[in-house]
Amino acid sequence: MSYFRKVQGVAAAALIGATSLFALTSATLAAPEELTIALSGDIPTLDPSKDTSPIGLKFRLNVFNALTELGREGEVIPQLAESWSTSEDQTEWTFKLRPNVKFHDGSVMTAADVVFSAEHVLADTTSPVRTFMRLVQKVEALDDLTVRFTLSQPHASFARQSKYLYIMSRAYYEAAGDTGFATKPVGSGPYRLTEWVKDDRMVLEAFPDYWGGEPAIKKGTFHPIPSDAARANALLSGEIDLSPSLPPSLMDMLRGSPELRVETAPGYRVTFLELDPTRTPFDNAKIREAVDIGIDRVAIADRLLRGTGKATGVIVPPSNIGYDATIPTPQFDPERAKQLIAESGYDGTPFMIDYPNNNYPMANEVAQAIASYLTEAGLKVQLNPMEFTAFFPNWVQNKLSPMYFFAYGSSQFTAESVLTTLYETGGSPAGHHTDPAIDTIMAAHRAERDPAKKQDLIHEALRVGNAGRQIVPLYEMLQVYGVKADIDYTPYPDEIVRLYTFE
Repeated sequence: MSYFRKVQGVAAAALIGATSLFALTSATLAAPEELTIALSGDIPTLDPSKDTSPIGLKFRLNVFNALTELGREGEVIPQLAESWSTSEDQTEWTFKLRPNVKFHDGSVMTAADVVFSAEHVLADTTSPVRTFMRLVQKVEALDDLTVRFTLSQPHASFARQSKYLYIMSRAYYEAAGDTGFATKPVGSGPYRLTEWVKDDRMVLEAFPDYWGGEPAIKKGTFHPIPSDAARANALLSGEIDLSPSLPPSLMDMLRGSPELRVETAPGYRVTFLELDPTRTPFDNAKIREAVDIGIDRVAIADRLLRGTGKATGVIVPPSNIGYDATIPTPQFDPERAKQLIAESGYDGTPFMIDYPNNNYPMANEVAQAIASYLTEAGLKVQLNPMEFTAFFPNWVQNKLSPMYFFAYGSSQFTAESVLTTLYETGGSPAGHHTDPAIDTIMAAHRAERDPAKKQDLIHEALRVGNAGRQIVPLYEMLQVYGVKADIDYTPYPDEIVRLYTFE
């Protein structure tokens, strides 16, 4: 029996009886030796060169290292690279590597592994990681501990971008092959994978030879539990210690347990609709405008989501570098939306809204609300919920319906990353629906050194994107998380559980 099915069978009485659990007796919040975490779905793939999904980061950040990483406030800090420098024109970036870094098979990492990892991504046209390495023209090992990247155009933020390139052992990959590596991957991170039973559990154990020292948590187990209610049940029953994602509708009930802390925290994702302007009916600008003004964002964020969302007209949240607070939230205007649909010549042909139903809280309820608003405006809508592991590959390859509902955010905490992925030519493996005007703006942004001018260019790109209504931002997502009260846990803005940060 899978863990998900087992959790579904927990008696509903657990939700009521949780309030009578014993009070905590320990005043000291020390990291447990073992931690069990619920996920909203399973990891799409274990190969870090083939995944950029947020849920997959919970695996990648713990098992692999990159040249750099981001701190809690979004600052770029060293990881496998001890330091880095750039040429005056910002087209050459040189990284000095840490000595004596070991992979989980005991071999020592060198610059040749960095070169291999970068070239492997660049050669794979289906890799979503390629988005962040696409300006790399050449990567070379100057010696065993020095790597130089040559870019096709200036890029002032390349050290930040390099956090997406997880370093793989060239020798192990070549020996194991593509399938072997994806089944039993070897990284250089603080944890090594010891077990993966798809859709049931993933077990990570502390790597004693980790260059940063062996972490306090010795074993972390991740359980995919797609159902919001099942995750809440599992937390109440004690079967899991931490759920980074909980349904807003159960917050008050969960807070009734003295054994739990249930809190909200700033997030990094914004939900949106993408409307394909090259396919009917969204090749009609009036229909795109009707969608934009025909949805009551405030009602969804404040009432349906109980204040755990914030209506917005910006595709990035305030935590992102480049956020523009002056961009207004579109006003709900149902009568104008109906008028636009009537004027558009829409022939009544139904269209599908694809969406992942286990990637963010209350996705089904929000999708149903969106469909209701659009139906009221005069459009004929059908919902197509998908497991995230099915949705994400189709999203990467641009194989979704002409409209889809998704939540996206930059784990770099930058508007640049979001604009590049969603709008810019070459920003995603399949291209999506790009905007040449944004291409020009983003190229100027990467070459610009002055922070104020860089900010102005990002703001311009955000407004150009909004004008076309290809992307319709809906609401910023806050994190709703639950954890046992005797565990000291403060989430990062990107919602990723970093086992190695517990003390």
